[in-house]
Amino acid sequence: QTVHAVVHVRTKTMVNQPDNPFMEFFYGDRYSNRQKEVAGFGSGVIISDDGFIITNNHVIEDAENIEVKLNDNRVFTAELVGRDPSTDIALLKIKANNLSFLKYGDSDKLRIGAWVLAVGNPFNLTSTVTAGIVSAKGRNLGLLNSEYTIESFIQTDAALNMGNSGGALVDTKGLLVGI
Repeated sequence: QTVHAVVHVRTKTMVNQPDNPFMEFFYGDRYSNRQKEVAGFGSGVIISDDGFIITNNHVIEDAENIEVKLNDNRVFTAELVGRDPSTDIALLKIKANNLSFLKYGDSDKLRIGAWVLAVGNPFNLTSTVTAGIVSAKGRNLGLLNSEYTIESFIQTDAALNMGNSGGALVDTKGLLVGI
């Protein structure tokens, strides 16, 4: 039920490629100060039927182009509405209506040992679901580097892979309890 509300987020960023003196010597200036396109990917969760999507800030950070692919294979250009590095959350918006979305659950009511599902798009795959239990709550891991960082992670043993970032953690009722 939740896979239709979880999207694949693809980003593109231009970065300066460092000079390569060896290549410059043999092939000339075309190997100095070049820009290179870097692609990234992750997941996101539709939280309203009019196209608001929540994801992790690190999924879209520094992105110049953000594209969202729905579970039905429709692709949209996403607008960055806002982001908060201190909580690693970002809000995107696509121009669409009548979308499947997830309703919020209450993560404070989660109990250690409760079953949860992680829904995402790892490895550029579409709609994967893994199951696990809540192992701990309120974890502060020191992952975010900011004076005003807020960390209160839900720890789970549900398998998470590269690209799951920004995906949904849902309870057994299909309610969104974590990103």
